[in-house]
Amino acid sequence: MKKFMRILVCGSLLLTGCLGAVSFAQEKPAEVKYYYDDNEISPAQTVKIAGDYDVVFFDEYHDQSSIHQAEFDFFKALYTQNPDMILSMEMFERDVQSVMNEYLQDKITEEEFLAYSRPWDNYLPDYKPLVEFAKENSIFVLASNISRRMAAQYAKTGDFSLISETDKKYLPQKHLVEYGAYYNKFKNYMVQGQDSRPMMMTPERIELFYKAQCLKDDTMAESINLFLAEHKNTKVLHVQGAFHGDEHLGVVEKLNKLNPALKTLVITPVEVKDYENVKNKYGKDTIVLTFVRQ
Repeated sequence: MKKFMRILVCGSLLLTGCLGAVSFAQEKPAEVKYYYDDNEISPAQTVKIAGDYDVVFFDEYHDQSSIHQAEFDFFKALYTQNPDMILSMEMFERDVQSVMNEYLQDKITEEEFLAYSRPWDNYLPDYKPLVEFAKENSIFVLASNISRRMAAQYAKTGDFSLISETDKKYLPQKHLVEYGAYYNKFKNYMVQGQDSRPMMMTPERIELFYKAQCLKDDTMAESINLFLAEHKNTKVLHVQGAFHGDEHLGVVEKLNKLNPALKTLVITPVEVKDYENVKNKYGKDTIVLTFVRQ
């Protein structure tokens, strides 16, 4: 968990380029299992349950190949049963949507796509399969996130003064920084293991980082909601880091507030060794994916 959270703070929060320091081992993926209401279910049952929801969040640990493989398999199976769907990704940012569109429509080469879309360092092994499957099957891919440079600028002051006028059009219309369960979860992690971190997490720094985290959550939630407002009866599969959706907080909570009518399901990863201790905190709108950390 701590390894993932380091990735969250470096990559998913705001610090451009931090993912380059992470090793993404490409060993053969270990087996994963799915649980719903504390009962083990098959991958096919997982897809069937997901069919009853408008938005399915597939949460991941970015450095775990078994989860990436499960994510890809789930995407393919969900599309087979629900062809009127799109893929939404934390890993691509709003301002590269046009680049994504051009690549999906074969208007630019893969080399050009990679040059201008700012893919994550682990794009080729872990996210290329998703994008290529979408491309082959004419599935729209939503670049849903705020740009890393904007999140980093925002985290310096906690306001938007450092963000250029050109970039401001990509900001979410509603940005809410709330201090409930999500904040407590975020703060509790940030104050753990202070001695092992290169930067001291002062209360002021935690506050700024949390605001940047909320900015990302608001942007992803709004991107999904705006798309669904224009495309009724379209299912959305959104892939994101686990902290953005665990316990239906983060992006999930934000989307539910923007549109309470949407039915949202979260597929959340839990290490096998931790499952018995945490299984009771997940409700009926959560499927737990257990995995062995590699």
